[in-house]
Amino acid sequence: MKKWAAIFLFAVYVFGATDAYQLLKLPLFVKHFVKHRHEQPGISLTDFIKEHYTGEIVIDDDFKQDMQLPFKTHESECCLTAATLLPQPIEINHTIEEPVIIEYTVLNDDVPLHMVTRSIFQPPKTA
Repeated sequence: MKKWAAIFLFAVYVFGATDAYQLLKLPLFVKHFVKHRHEQPGISLTDFIKEHYTGEIVIDDDFKQDMQLPFKTHESECCLTAATLLPQPIEINHTIEEPVIIEYTVLNDDVPLHMVTRSIFQPPKTA
């Protein structure tokens, strides 16, 4: 029971939040293709797809049926659309001055490194 409820809720989410609802229009696609096949017996599926999905939109007698085909239109309130406004870039002219070199002396530079760290990092001592 939980499995079917999860599948149902997932399906409701997918068909509501994405363009997957367009797949429900596939019977209209097949019906429209069959109609074109009766009118033009030599038309292939690829020719049908090229005619309806590529190139310019032709307004003819079956324009309303053409616009009901899957993935031909989309609902704007169905999916999230994000827009970002970018400001115009500005030119920054900045000259880089020569770097200042600071000389310093390190004290105790003759002490080996392992001697310095031994006094800092020691294992815990038991009392």
